[in-house]
Amino acid sequence: MEVYREILPESYLLILANDVPEAHQDANALDWALRRAARSGKSSVWVDCSHLDTLPPNAAELLTFYYHKLHKHGMNLVLCHVSPAVRQELDSLVPALRPPIVNNLLDAELFCQQEHSTRRSA
Repeated sequence: MEVYREILPESYLLILANDVPEAHQDANALDWALRRAARSGKSSVWVDCSHLDTLPPNAAELLTFYYHKLHKHGMNLVLCHVSPAVRQELDSLVPALRPPIVNNLLDAELFCQQEHSTRRSA
């Protein structure tokens, strides 16, 4: 899997792609990118799965781990542009434990704004 990153004003965007030849894939790319995003100081991490046909081994568990880790620190992790095949893989996780899934980046922004408002008023 290849992970591209874009630092946005209020969030950290990760774009996942599995169109990289298997010989050139870095098994730790997602972990490294999520670790870096967690230390970015941004309030939200958006994971764009539009170039992802299937999840690599352990990716669902890694996304879940970082979702909970970030949530404990008042940050959001949201998945968007998730294909039906990837959604099916994520649906195998307990719904309460998996990261939220939204349709697109605009929905990710709205979701995160709503989450931050909810946390402030709590």
